[in-house]
Amino acid sequence: MFVVAHAMDHRTIAGLLAAGVLATGVFYGTTVAGGSDSYGYVSQADLWTHGWPKIDQQWVRAFPWPYREESLGPLGYRPGMRFGEATALVPIYSAGYPLLMALAKVAGGQEAMFWVAPMAGAVLVLATFGIGRRLGSSHAGLVGAWLVATSPAVLSAVVAPMSDVVTAAAWGAAVYFVLRGRKSGAVVAGLCAGVAILVRPNLVMLAAILGIWYVIRLWKDGPGARRDALLEGALFSVGVSAGATAVAIIGQQLYGSPFLSGYGPVNAWFETGRVWPNAKNYGRWLVESQTPLVFLGLAILVPHRALWPRVNRSILGIAAAFVAAVWTMYLLYLVFDAWWFLRFLLPTWPFIMVGVGAVAACGLRSRSRVAQFATAGLVVLLGVHGLRFAIDQHIFQTWKYERRYPSVALQIRPLTDRNSVFLSMMHSGSLRYYAGRMSVRYDWLPSGWLDIAVAWFSDHGMHPYMLVDEDELTLVRARFPAQHTLAVLDRAPVFVYHGQQTVLLFDLSPSPAAPLQPPRTFDETFRHLRSVPPAPPPRLIFPPGTVAIP
Repeated sequence: MFVVAHAMDHRTIAGLLAAGVLATGVFYGTTVAGGSDSYGYVSQADLWTHGWPKIDQQWVRAFPWPYREESLGPLGYRPGMRFGEATALVPIYSAGYPLLMALAKVAGGQEAMFWVAPMAGAVLVLATFGIGRRLGSSHAGLVGAWLVATSPAVLSAVVAPMSDVVTAAAWGAAVYFVLRGRKSGAVVAGLCAGVAILVRPNLVMLAAILGIWYVIRLWKDGPGARRDALLEGALFSVGVSAGATAVAIIGQQLYGSPFLSGYGPVNAWFETGRVWPNAKNYGRWLVESQTPLVFLGLAILVPHRALWPRVNRSILGIAAAFVAAVWTMYLLYLVFDAWWFLRFLLPTWPFIMVGVGAVAACGLRSRSRVAQFATAGLVVLLGVHGLRFAIDQHIFQTWKYERRYPSVALQIRPLTDRNSVFLSMMHSGSLRYYAGRMSVRYDWLPSGWLDIAVAWFSDHGMHPYMLVDEDELTLVRARFPAQHTLAVLDRAPVFVYHGQQTVLLFDLSPSPAAPLQPPRTFDETFRHLRSVPPAPPPRLIFPPGTVAIP
């Protein structure tokens, strides 16, 4: 790549890398509302196209068991507690990304919703290249762009409807336009930072760190430049304030306070005792996915002229503070057990990868042709390693695994009555979205209430089912050890889906209907399931006189 770079403009190569990330995200995109994250974002986007994202469920008051409001909330939703009301469901996830998806859907339809993350991945690549150039090295920017474009964490985020790469792209663009200067750059930087805050409010402190650049200019520049810095800082603050204000308004409307989110009180999510386990996990995953050479990215902290021949050293201090703030936030956050949670740290990728690029640029600037070719070859191999890791982790096969959600829901829809109720967890959202069937979270149903709930559904004109992935059966058995209904799980299911994951449907009715015909085994060529539109939302109908809604 870097041999070709001698004969091709660096900006052209960066554009090709960005186009490659965009094409990868579009072609291999999951394009479904499936598990917790994807259903939460996609369904919330649909709700935004019609108004505030609330799902009214007044009839939930008729249900007799504890945690009835929670049990009627699919993955990605929780009861709204505004003014003491808990009958309406509200999203757990922040509104920024679903709002972007909603705009995309209005402009381009269902498929366009799933282009937001791939486009954000392309922006992240371009922003990384631009940051490298603004730090004084086009070579460092190009190397950084290559490493971002081939990063497994980035690739895993662009093929699924997730907010992480959108957050990273918005902050990357904000950094680039802050460094670019000028009034127009400050306006765009503020807007990008505002979008980033709306997408992920917990990183709002990054705007303050970027704002330090304008303060430094006020302190160090001459009188004329100080006036420009003051105006640019004010323009930057307008965009930031708009994003923060939008977060506060949404918090007030959905959660009853401008300082609350769908996740609840902030202090419940961060503990100092998690720092070391997270540091070990993130460090190990970073080495596995990017090789130990990624730690050369710490060069962003070293203000040496050999690495940064033309950069203002204050910028490196801001970069270091930016990276430290993000890492500190997520070292204190929950402990996870899978490498793809590196996605939380994606806002730091431009700085880290440009830091690697700065070290590589030293070799590329060497007078020795051997050193130049060796450096270029090593950088190419780093990218190849990232792609190889992504392939080994089946990132480009994720769509096959995820599309079981619409596949199962679309088969169940014509075979079950609309007044059916499905005890489920992983499919609790996709059943509603694609089949228009009501789901009840079995993981919120108290352990002694399964038999009572099944009988209550049947007595009130609803046909009860249980829909689970095969590996959920152990969880179900463990949660309801003394319930007679579990005997149904020892019999053959009425519906079986064979694919990347086996999905089972059990009829829990005391008087079960005729067994449904099991589906054929899918061969994973079901691209016709791409961007399936939603079904009408589920609605339970109670027979006259059976219940009185309080």
